[in-house]
Amino acid sequence: MKLLQSEFSILLLGILAVIAGLVIGNTKIALLISLLIAICSFLKKETGLFFLLLFIPVRPFLITVNPGFKIIGDAIIGLLLIRTIFDYRKDIKKLFSFQPFEWAFFSFAIIGVVSALITDVSIKAIIFQLRAYFLFYVIYYVVKRMEITNQTIWKGSIITFFVAIVLSFQGIIEKISSKTLLMPQEWQEWVLSPTNRIRVYGLIKGPNELSLYLLIAFFITLYMLKHIQGKLRYAVYAGLTLIGTTILLTYSRGTLLTLFAFLLVYIASKIQWKQLLQIVSNSQWKQLKHIVGNRQMKQLIPLVLISFISGGLFIGVNQASNVYYDYYLSEDGGLQGKDKDNGIDRYKEAFGEETIGQSSTSGRIYYVKKAIEIFKDHPIIGTGFGTFGGAATITYSSPVYEKYHIDRNFYSDNQYILILAETGILGILSIFMVGFFLLSTIMKNRDKVYGPLLIYFFVALIVGSSVYNILENDSFMMYFYLLFAIAYQKSKSVSNP
Repeated sequence: MKLLQSEFSILLLGILAVIAGLVIGNTKIALLISLLIAICSFLKKETGLFFLLLFIPVRPFLITVNPGFKIIGDAIIGLLLIRTIFDYRKDIKKLFSFQPFEWAFFSFAIIGVVSALITDVSIKAIIFQLRAYFLFYVIYYVVKRMEITNQTIWKGSIITFFVAIVLSFQGIIEKISSKTLLMPQEWQEWVLSPTNRIRVYGLIKGPNELSLYLLIAFFITLYMLKHIQGKLRYAVYAGLTLIGTTILLTYSRGTLLTLFAFLLVYIASKIQWKQLLQIVSNSQWKQLKHIVGNRQMKQLIPLVLISFISGGLFIGVNQASNVYYDYYLSEDGGLQGKDKDNGIDRYKEAFGEETIGQSSTSGRIYYVKKAIEIFKDHPIIGTGFGTFGGAATITYSSPVYEKYHIDRNFYSDNQYILILAETGILGILSIFMVGFFLLSTIMKNRDKVYGPLLIYFFVALIVGSSVYNILENDSFMMYFYLLFAIAYQKSKSVSNP
């Protein structure tokens, strides 16, 4: 019994059960396994959170191999919510205690739903879109009402690190094998453009989603390093190098954009500006080292080395991919229909004239124009959830697409234009208030050990929204809400010792 009561044993049994469900391939067995894991989550909420950290990043892979696992995330989160309601059944006030950013988010949802009903969007489509926006918000609702210990955070960090290693290892094999190994047969048969063919999609089924998740895991692992000493640090450094290499192999310019923006914001927040101005005005350049400090410089050395080694491995993996294709996949030794990949062309072409030209006629810029066109016709509350390039429109299409000559399979890949078209001015104001209140939380916690990660998430939310429908990105929003809930808990414990 003691073995079964061990948290590690329960997690291991859950992993083995899911693997068994994948091997057996029976949908009903996968449904049963999902429900049993959700019940374990109900019995101990901390275990439920760990199961989410394990399975949400690989959920697309699980669903592809066995559709019965489609409910695994929803079931866990649903029973966590039911357990929270049960725990606070005698304190109803706490169940309905919300932060200002939550009220702003609720108002955004109300605007989107009301507008959608006016536009005659189906109830199913509205519910589908609400799920995309609010499923992982439930994690914030639950965790905010839990007692989160440093040990829980530590365990979650370790799980994140190991999942990232698994995803990175699979991604590198995927790249070298040109998507012929460690991928479901259905994925191996994808018809992708040459630009996307070279990108690593991973078990998360998307290069942008994978890179964003791995970057989050990279930052969380840096938090782990603060508590690791001795030779074990070198193993973690090796893991970080593997993660960094895979991030580069996704060729995700959006993720790199969030990283660069974060670095600028973070460095600017740490610089002692008054002292720097005095040094510049007096030309005392030798004093610049006091602005940064020797300790900070020493901490940067491992990161610089990891970056260089990751870059070298990135080039090496690309070359290995070309060699594998030459000798194992090509019938006559040539690259039939596959351009040689030198590993940097995609980044060079990011802002090329051809890319911008295509975007203006059929890509991102084109759909920005469409969003503005819809906004002009519906400026106050937009056309509603499920009408413009969100999760719901992929499944249910949209009642406004025919009028505005928009393709059914269109996905906006831009949270701002989606909000603009679907919720108008009032929706934009609501989301602005969400961001404002989240920023106030960051300011209160910026000096904490997890302060830099809070800043990254906020910057990634702001910057990433211009290239992703980031509110629908499962892994990102899961960690986003989890971290902000922990920040709320820590702030609460400090203010009420």
